[in-house]
Amino acid sequence: MKRVVRESLWVLVLVVLGSGRGLGHGLERTATPPRDAAHAPLRMTADDPRFFPLTAIRPGLVGVGRTVFQGDRVEEFGVEVLGVLPGTPNPKQSFVVARLTGANIERTLVFAGMSGSPVFIDGKLVGAVSAAFAFAKEPIALIMPIAHMIEVFAENPPPALARRSGALRPLPVDAAAAAQIPALRDAVRDGAVLTPIATPLAASGFPPDVLSPFAPAFEGLGFRLVSGGSAPAQPAALGSITPDTLAPGRTVSVDLMRGDFGLSASGTVTWRDGDDILAFGHPFFSPGGIGGVLFPMSEGEVVTVIPNVGNSFKLTVPKAPVGAMTQDRSAAIRGRLGVMAPMIPVTVEVNSALGLTRRYRFEIVEDAFLSPILTNIGVTASLTVTERSIGEATLRTEGQIELEGAPPVRFAQAIASNFSPATSVGSSVAQPLATLLNSGLAKGKIRAIHVTVTARDARLNAVLEGLWADRLRIQRGEDLHLTLLVRDAAGQAIIERVTVTIPADARPGPVTLLVGDGRTMDALDPVVVGTAQTLGQLSAALNRTHRPDRLYVRLYRTEAGAVVGDEALPALPPSYLATVGSGRVKANGRPLSTLTLVKRELPPGACDVTGRQQLDLAILP
Repeated sequence: MKRVVRESLWVLVLVVLGSGRGLGHGLERTATPPRDAAHAPLRMTADDPRFFPLTAIRPGLVGVGRTVFQGDRVEEFGVEVLGVLPGTPNPKQSFVVARLTGANIERTLVFAGMSGSPVFIDGKLVGAVSAAFAFAKEPIALIMPIAHMIEVFAENPPPALARRSGALRPLPVDAAAAAQIPALRDAVRDGAVLTPIATPLAASGFPPDVLSPFAPAFEGLGFRLVSGGSAPAQPAALGSITPDTLAPGRTVSVDLMRGDFGLSASGTVTWRDGDDILAFGHPFFSPGGIGGVLFPMSEGEVVTVIPNVGNSFKLTVPKAPVGAMTQDRSAAIRGRLGVMAPMIPVTVEVNSALGLTRRYRFEIVEDAFLSPILTNIGVTASLTVTERSIGEATLRTEGQIELEGAPPVRFAQAIASNFSPATSVGSSVAQPLATLLNSGLAKGKIRAIHVTVTARDARLNAVLEGLWADRLRIQRGEDLHLTLLVRDAAGQAIIERVTVTIPADARPGPVTLLVGDGRTMDALDPVVVGTAQTLGQLSAALNRTHRPDRLYVRLYRTEAGAVVGDEALPALPPSYLATVGSGRVKANGRPLSTLTLVKRELPPGACDVTGRQQLDLAILP
C-alpha cells in the first residue's frame, strides 16, 4: 500500500514591538481589500530606527527573543551573539550566529515552529531565528537579519498566483554535481551543514498509513509532518483583528487544508507593520519559495512543545483566519491582515461495501502544484478511514469539478485490485484538476469538487479476449453486428453483442474496426486539451477524454489530415499538410494520420473491461 502511494505521488505541502508602534489604523477591518493591496510594496526600510543594523552586530552582544511555548502567550528567551557568518545562506546575505538561553530553550533546544522568532537587542529588531545545525548539543541558532527579509520584497513583482506544476521540481544537476549529493546529504545528516528550521505541518484526521508515505516529499519542501488540530471548513468570516493579532513572537499558521482533514504549517511572527506581516525568516517552500500566493493565514494556539532527540516541535491548533499569506520568498514569508484567501471546497461521499454511507468535507488552497496533491491525499484518506485496504475490492468513482462560467468537468473510473486502490482513486480526481489549474484558464473559477466512491468486496474486472463480426465486407448505411468475448477475474466467459452502423457517406475502401479500453484509445486517438482557448473549450475537451475502465468502438481508415482546434479535417491539400508539425513553418493544428468514421463508448456492465481487439473490414461501393 505504501509503495503504491509513493509511486502515485506524481507527481506525488509578524508584527510590531510590544509597545505597539507602527500598528497603523483600520485594524478592525475584516473585509477583503483589493488584491493589489495584498501585494503593495512594504513601507518599512532597512534603515528604520526600530531595526538594529547588521553592521553594528558584535560578538558578546546580548538580547532577547520571543516565541510561544504554550497557548498564545508570548514568552522571552535569552540570546547571546557569537558572530556573523557572511555569504550565508546566499552570497549577498549574512547570518547572525547566536546561542539561545532560558529554561524552556534548554529543555527543547531549537525546535520546529520556532522559525521567525524575533530577536531584539536594545529594544531594536535584529531579525528572525531561521536556521540551525541538526543534532546540535547546544541551542545554537542562525538569525536572518531583518534587512534581508525586507529586501526580497523590494522589487515587488506582479503576483503570480497561477504557476505550472513544475515550479517546485528539483533543479537539474550535471554529473559532477550529482556525484556530490550523497556526501552533502551525509553532512546534513551528521549536523555539519546548517539547515532552515523545519516547519511543522500539523495533520489532523489522517490515518498514519495515508500520510507517512508522503512524508519524504513534504520534508523535501521544508516541512515536518506532526500531529495537530484542524480549523473548520468554510469559516463565516475573518476573525477579529486587534493590536495583539499576530504580534511579534506569536504563532502564525498557514492553512493548506482544513475541515474533516487538516494540514496547517506553523511558524512564528517576526514583525508587523500595520496590516503587513513578516515571518519564518526562510521560505515557506524550500528551496527558495514560490513567489506570489494567496493562502489562509491564522493565529495558532500551541498545545505544547514536544522535546525530541532529533528535532523538537510545536503541537499547534489553528484558529479562525485573520488574513492571507501573499508572498513566499527566500528570506521570509509575507502576509496581509484582512485578506480573505479563496479555498476550494471538496466533498467526498463513500458508499462502503457494508452498505454504509460516509461524507467527508474539507477545503484546499487553490494552487497549480498543491491543489491536485491535496485532493489526492484527501480522497485517499476518506477511503482509508472507511474501507479496508487488503483483500479483493472494486472502487467505482464518479464526480465533477464545478466551474464558474463553464460546464462542470466530469470524471469517472473503476479500479479493481487485491489491495484497496484508494490512491489511484485520488489520482483520478487530481489529474483533471491539475490540467485545469495548469492551463491558466481556471484561476479563481473552480467552485467545488464532488466525489462519490462506491466500494464492492469483489474484483469486478474483466479482459476483452475475442472479437467477431457477422461479415467483413459491408455496404454503406448497413448495420454491422459484433460479438465480444470477455473473461472476468474468476475465469467466467461473458458474451456481449454490439451493433455498429456504417455511415451512409463513408468512402468505399479498407477500414479498421477497433474495440479497446480508454488507454488504448488515448494512444491511438488522443483528446488534445492544450489547444483550448477558453475555459468552456477546456471543459469540453476534458469531458471527451477516454475512461480507462470502459470499452470503445472505433471505425477508422488511414488518411492524412490535421486537427485544427477541436475539429479533425481530413483530405486537406498536400501543401497545407506539409506545414503541420513542421519545425520550419508555423501552422495551426497537428498532424492526423487516421480519419475516424465511428466512435462510441459502450455502456458499463457488471464488470469493467480492459484490452483491445481489431478487425480489418472493407466498405463496398
